[in-house]
Amino acid sequence: MKNMFRLVIIIVFVLVSSFAYFKIRNILPEIFWIKLMYNLFFLIIIAIFSISVFFREHLPLNINVLINNYSLTWIIACFYFMLVMLFVGLISVLNKYFHFLPFNPHQIEIKRIIIFAAFAIVVLTIIWGRYNFNNIKIEKLDININKKAKIETLKIVAASDLHLGYSVDKKYLKKYVDLINSRKPDIILLVGDIADTHSQPIIKQNMKEEFLQLQAPLGVYGVIGNHECYGDTQNTVNYLKSAGIVMLQDGLVLIDNDIYIVGRNDKTIKSRKKLDELLQNIDKQKPVILLDHQPFNLNQAQENGVDLQLSGHTHGGQIFPFTLVTKSIYEKHHGYLKKNDTHYYITSGTGGWGPKQRIGSQSEIVEITLRFVHE
Repeated sequence: MKNMFRLVIIIVFVLVSSFAYFKIRNILPEIFWIKLMYNLFFLIIIAIFSISVFFREHLPLNINVLINNYSLTWIIACFYFMLVMLFVGLISVLNKYFHFLPFNPHQIEIKRIIIFAAFAIVVLTIIWGRYNFNNIKIEKLDININKKAKIETLKIVAASDLHLGYSVDKKYLKKYVDLINSRKPDIILLVGDIADTHSQPIIKQNMKEEFLQLQAPLGVYGVIGNHECYGDTQNTVNYLKSAGIVMLQDGLVLIDNDIYIVGRNDKTIKSRKKLDELLQNIDKQKPVILLDHQPFNLNQAQENGVDLQLSGHTHGGQIFPFTLVTKSIYEKHHGYLKKNDTHYYITSGTGGWGPKQRIGSQSEIVEITLRFVHE
C-alpha cells in the first residue's frame, strides 16, 4: 500500500511536469545543445524526486528536507502553469470562432510571449503563496460561555495541522513555539496532524527540544489527526508525550476540577468512541471544550452539551481551487460558527500538507478568550 501511494505521487509529479515540458519545448529555438540541456534538466528533476520518494528513509535528513521543499513547490508551479495555459487555450479556441484578438496566438513569437507571461504569473503566485504560509495570522476570538467556572476567563491558544516532518522542519516548529508563547496562553491545544505522517523525521530533528519550550500554566494538550494514523501512530504519540504534550486519545481531563478538555481520536480510527459515550459520565454543568480534528457531524457537539469545539483538517482549502472543494464538503470549512449554546472554530491550520504554499488561504494560530459566568 505504501509503495502504491508513492507510485501515485510520482505519476502526478511526472504528469504535471510533462505538461510544462511539452509546452515550453515547443517554443525553444532549434539549437541542439539548448534542447539537450532542457531535456536533461527535466530528466534530472524527475529522477531526483522519484529516488527521494522511494528511498526517503535511507537518505540523509538534510537531503530529504531540501528535495521536499523544492520538489513540492515545483509541483504547484507546474500545476498553476497548466491552469494558465489551459485558460490561454480556451481563449485561443474562442478566438478561432469570434476573431476578437488583435494578433495571431499561433505565431511563434506570440507563443513565446504568452509562455513568458505565464511563467511570470506563476512565479508571482508562488511568492504570494509562500508569503501567506510564512506570515502566520493570529486569529482572535472572544467567546462567552453560559456556564459557571471558578475563573472568569481562560485564554486558549490553539494550533492545528503543523504537519511536522521533512517539509515543515524544526526551524518552523521553533517559529510556531515562539509565536504561541508570545500570546501568553493559559492553556495550549494542538488539534491534530501535529506530525505529517511518520515519527522518524520528528525524532531525527529532535523536535522534542522545541516542544518542551511551550509555556502554559494549565498545560499543553493534543489529539491525533488523520496523518498520524497514516504512519507509526503509537510511536508518534509516545514521542509527543515525552515532549510534554498530554495526548488525549478518546480521553478527557478535568482541569482544576473546573473545566473539561475532551480529545477524540480521529475519525480515521474506526474503533473510536462515540461522543455521547465519551461524555456520559461527566458533569455537564461544567464547561466542556472538545478537540476533534475533522469537522464532520458538528451537530453532535451541540447535542452533547459541548461549549466549544475546535477542529482543523481542512486547511481552509490551502491552495486554490481546492478552497472551493473544502467549501462544498464541510458545513464550515474555516472560521467561527455557533449552534445554540455551542461554539465552533475550524482553523485553517498553522503549517500545511505538501508544499509550503497558501494560495487563497492563510496560516493561522487561534487565540480564544473564554469568558464564564463567575461563581
